[in-house]
Amino acid sequence: MIRSFAEMEKQAVEAPSKRMAIAMAEESDVLKASMEAWESGIVEPVFVGDKEAIQQAAGDVNLDISNIEINQATGEKECASRAIELVRTGKADLVMKGRTATSTLMKAILDKENGVRGSGVLSHVSIISIKTYHKLLLMSDAALNIAPDLDTKASILRNTVDIARRIGIEKPKTAVIGAVEKVNTSMPDTIDAALLSKMAQRGQIKNCVVDGPFALDNAVSGKSCQVKGIESEVGGDADILLMPDIEAANVLYKAIAYLTDADIAGIIVGADVPIVLTSRADSDRIKFVSILAGVSVS
Repeated sequence: MIRSFAEMEKQAVEAPSKRMAIAMAEESDVLKASMEAWESGIVEPVFVGDKEAIQQAAGDVNLDISNIEINQATGEKECASRAIELVRTGKADLVMKGRTATSTLMKAILDKENGVRGSGVLSHVSIISIKTYHKLLLMSDAALNIAPDLDTKASILRNTVDIARRIGIEKPKTAVIGAVEKVNTSMPDTIDAALLSKMAQRGQIKNCVVDGPFALDNAVSGKSCQVKGIESEVGGDADILLMPDIEAANVLYKAIAYLTDADIAGIIVGADVPIVLTSRADSDRIKFVSILAGVSVS
């Protein structure tokens, strides 16, 4: 079981390197992150974008990219399509978002003729390492599914459980998050949480323990559960936070990314290959650990 990004990096360094296509690579932080991963032997980056702009961005942060392949492409749409084409034709093992917008990259992934969408629901998984919690914490979905219904939440959960198992969490404990820890008929997300718990109990969602609804404090604090009289093997020890919607998840993601010194990675799963996806404004450190996550589950 991987308990930190340091352990994830050690594992990635020891494994064969992966080829990673970066869609619209002319951005300094994504270049710094990918070059750090290249120097560590984790990935072999393939930059997709305007060659002059990529070289200029690299020069601005004193990076030598003379040994890195650059695929010439102009504009977000062409860069995204070219990066996905490299994966589809076996010339890359995973894709990373550069300066291109998430919506543009997703259109290329989902293209019926030339995409790599896979057969199920695509979703975003964040992997969080924070000093105030005793292990890695996974969270979905901060970037893709806006207001998932019950069936979509079940699919998102299955995707996230799969990622948890790939990093060694055999039977991840999932807390389904709402505003309160009790079912309230005026709060549909609490009803979904109770239904997802029952679905897991009856084997409709496998290889995990699911409980909810939980307010966030109940999911990550044993003391909170004790004070509120909550008895649950998930409470205070969650491996996965299943968030109610994109707004709650995205606010939590960015609060962690910008207001703490935690490490947080972002990937899209459910496609034929992992997609390393962070906010364009995220730091090179966040982008580096996101590369680690993408490689670890590919």
